[in-house]
Amino acid sequence: MSWEDPLGEIEALAPTLTEIRRDIHKHPELGFEEVRTQRLIKGWLTQLGFEPRECAQTGLVADLRPELHGQGRTIALRADIDCLPMTEHTELEWKSIHDGRAHKCGHDGHTAILLGTAAILARYRDQVGGNVRLVFQPAEEGVNGGGAKVMVAERALEGVHEIYGLHNWPLYPRGELRVIEGPIMAQVHTFEITVRGKGGHASQPQDCRDPIVAAAALIGSLQTAVSRGLSAAGGAVLSVCTFEAGEAVNVIPEVARMTGTVRSFTDTATQRVLARMRELAKGIGAAYGVEVDLALETGYPVLVNNAACVEAVSRVAAGVEGLSLNGRDLPMAGGEDFAYFAAEVPAAYFFLGAGREGESTPGCHHPHFDFDDELIPTGMQMFLGLVRDRLSA
Repeated sequence: MSWEDPLGEIEALAPTLTEIRRDIHKHPELGFEEVRTQRLIKGWLTQLGFEPRECAQTGLVADLRPELHGQGRTIALRADIDCLPMTEHTELEWKSIHDGRAHKCGHDGHTAILLGTAAILARYRDQVGGNVRLVFQPAEEGVNGGGAKVMVAERALEGVHEIYGLHNWPLYPRGELRVIEGPIMAQVHTFEITVRGKGGHASQPQDCRDPIVAAAALIGSLQTAVSRGLSAAGGAVLSVCTFEAGEAVNVIPEVARMTGTVRSFTDTATQRVLARMRELAKGIGAAYGVEVDLALETGYPVLVNNAACVEAVSRVAAGVEGLSLNGRDLPMAGGEDFAYFAAEVPAAYFFLGAGREGESTPGCHHPHFDFDDELIPTGMQMFLGLVRDRLSA
């Protein structure tokens, strides 16, 4: 066993890390509420000789070799630590004890991977040719806001030259690592559209200005904001996801509301789609004699992978037994606030496949999802390999 080949030590730690992962899974906490999780992480790091500092309320940042701050290179490794506001539907021994809160995206596993990485780094601290900053980030899921933006504002990346993050992905086959340079995850906007008309009796629509008919026309028209507003390679998607109107079977309501999301991989595409949405809302309002109010909320920016960092991920992955590399099905239209880190320093974000051949593996955000504990050693190998690659003594 050595710093150059710590696989035996990784495998020896795996059972302990699995227990920790399942404990975190059993006690999930929402964004900026991860008090117990923060306490667990802080205790583990302190025992290893780190001096973690709190950041973004319930997050933590810890340096492997703080004495090297300002001297040489520092790379950061990030794990998200929050859960989702949903109820778990499994019979696992470690299922969530809280209704309406569950680790259904694998952040419990990401946390265990970084805790294990910290343990190996601590053993070989003096052999690491630079500083490693461990970033345990709260609130990735956007519940109560995004944690990465707050961490950046609180200077979590001060002195950092590069940052790396990973995510388990059950819809990709186990044994695959997927990564590409450039945009890998989308910029996200959400919208709410309120259509106000004139209500009345369902038998007398001629005396009303029906908001449901107008809203239905707008829903269909909005699809042209992408299909007729961008080229086939435009890289955007618009989805209307909720619709509410009316309370009785014989009443035309005053108001109809809808909400949805716009996702794209460039600012240009986003602005073209949003501009077209405004035009369509105004036009439908005029055509149907209703008022249409379009409210937009900006979410996470596009996540852009740095080419040199992706090359490093690819080199390291090539040295991990049983791990193949490709970029199929990327970029994806999901959002990820790691984008705020990637906007500050060169970064790479990659996916570890967790799907098992011949099995129907529940995807992230599914009530039956559970993180695959066998990914913990793979994630550790990737993080430790990146440290060796980027901080060669």
